[in-house]
Amino acid sequence: MSPARNVDLGDPELDTIPPVQTVVVAGAGRGGVAASFRVAIAGVLRTVATQRNMKIHVLSGLMVMMVGMALPLDLSTRVALLFAVAIVFFAEILNTALEALIDLFVKDFHRLAMLAKDAAAGGVLVMAVTTVFVLAEILWMRWDLVETNVGAVLRSVIFGVPLVIVEAVGLFWVRRRRLQVPRLLVSVGLLVPLLLHTKDPLFAGVALLFVGMAFVARVFYTPRAAPNLS
Repeated sequence: MSPARNVDLGDPELDTIPPVQTVVVAGAGRGGVAASFRVAIAGVLRTVATQRNMKIHVLSGLMVMMVGMALPLDLSTRVALLFAVAIVFFAEILNTALEALIDLFVKDFHRLAMLAKDAAAGGVLVMAVTTVFVLAEILWMRWDLVETNVGAVLRSVIFGVPLVIVEAVGLFWVRRRRLQVPRLLVSVGLLVPLLLHTKDPLFAGVALLFVGMAFVARVFYTPRAAPNLS
């Protein structure tokens, strides 16, 4: 019997989320590593598709990438920004996993369950606020880079602000799959001028990854309304 048939997470829409195709079993053979990656990627995409705060983190991460694309930051600064964004993503994914686990086993209100959820959410908040402070400190201490790269900054504003708006609309409000493809094309079109003038190909690649991740999450991992069988 399939293990998935014995799991009831109490969500009537959960069955419409594409399931992971392979169950990872220790010593299962050559497909074990690939299956592990599929499970991990599916976890990230489901979190982006279903969690409001994760969507905000994706948009914030995209803006951080645009800063790195526009300014010639030194290596230590770039590494700090990448780690800050990655840690916030990790914290939000871990928080989502903890909340799902609590909801699965705690059916009634319990103060300890509330404490666990609030503490996990507080940890994410601390990391997110710290990332904002890190970025603000970098810009404050290296404002000379902004003044000497006015053209790149203006380009980021002209194309980046509409890009973030389009991504926000796609992540929060557009639910029809056929509208996601035009949204992706518009986002890529706005991102291309930034990619062509980027100061760092890695930041450009991560920005493109965020746009693609948002598209895949909304198209393939957003819960659909359960059909009415009555």
